[in-house]
Amino acid sequence: MQVEVQVEPMRAVLERSAVADLRERLDRTRWSGLGAGVPGGAVDWRAGVPLEWLRDLVDDWRRFDVDGFQGRLDALEHIRCSIGGRAVHAIRCPGAGPHPTPLVLTHGWPGSCLEYLDLIGPLTDPGRHGGDPARSFDVIVPSLPGFGWSAPPPPGGLVAAEVAGLWHRLVTEGLGYRRYAAHGSDLGAGVTAWLARLHPDAVTAIHLATPGLGRPPQPWSAEEAAHFAEVDAWSAEEGGYSHQHATKPATLAAALADSPAGLAAWIGEKVVAWSSRRPDGGPAFDRDLLLGTLTLYWATGTIGTSLLPYLAYRRRPDAALPADRPGPVPTAVSIFGGERVPFPKPPRRLAERYFDVTAWAEHDIGGHFPAVAEPALLARTLGATLAV
Repeated sequence: MQVEVQVEPMRAVLERSAVADLRERLDRTRWSGLGAGVPGGAVDWRAGVPLEWLRDLVDDWRRFDVDGFQGRLDALEHIRCSIGGRAVHAIRCPGAGPHPTPLVLTHGWPGSCLEYLDLIGPLTDPGRHGGDPARSFDVIVPSLPGFGWSAPPPPGGLVAAEVAGLWHRLVTEGLGYRRYAAHGSDLGAGVTAWLARLHPDAVTAIHLATPGLGRPPQPWSAEEAAHFAEVDAWSAEEGGYSHQHATKPATLAAALADSPAGLAAWIGEKVVAWSSRRPDGGPAFDRDLLLGTLTLYWATGTIGTSLLPYLAYRRRPDAALPADRPGPVPTAVSIFGGERVPFPKPPRRLAERYFDVTAWAEHDIGGHFPAVAEPALLARTLGATLAV
């Protein structure tokens, strides 16, 4: 017998005791001797986070207006959904107009539900943001298990199909929607892909932002072979974080959960590397959002559990989305670019081995966090491809 799904309001709190402890630790940071640049020279990221950049980030974190950020959180509706005894946090924002489309937005790592904050307005009330008023959405933004205010997953983590099962019950049994659309990036793209594969009668359409696609059975096209060669080269140079997450997350978590400067380095370096760039060369990722994200991870104590999806995927390779059997759900794919460290971009032919690709767009902006870097572009795309 399936356990009832229960939904209740909650306040998403950044605990004052955790924030006070954070500030004390930031004041007592012991700095590494690595990462120092040449005086007057360009900032060098080749060996990891530059020391002076990290010092500036920690100084900004000391001064971060946590109360102001808490006020921004308090202005949103937060719910806690209990699904089979597992608590899931979500932000829920109703759309304007008579028939908004329910839309689930799923984040990845090192993001959080916070990365969709600037997207909520253009999606729920597009008419006030220069869009088509008829293309509005009821927005649901869950926090992945073990991220933020969602309960941790089992010790071995959850794979994307299992998270998709939680999301489907949240939306249908918890919130009462019969049909809905979904968007995801990074880990969230995998969850969104499985939502469409497992629940095609309920999912009207999905949108994926620069999805990472597995290696289907050979033969491969020349485009596919070139893409996977690029993936191998990128992984050898940039994939150390992923290998550590997937093999020894507990060792890494012991350091990151104890040192806010270490946490800032681990997440901040990826935010800078994976963001597209502003005209001044800086990352297109708002500084206060980065500080809010760091504070969220610290105050909720979830950096360790946020690593577990990587462990789950490594231990359960059979949980990968199967190729060459695309489901019937219409799938729009946007390939975003402009990162400081470019990601390998999958070819459309590869995506078509996994999805019924009904729309394909390539952009040289947006990076790994398009909801942060280009919320207007992403909102227009979701309105055009997902609104019913």
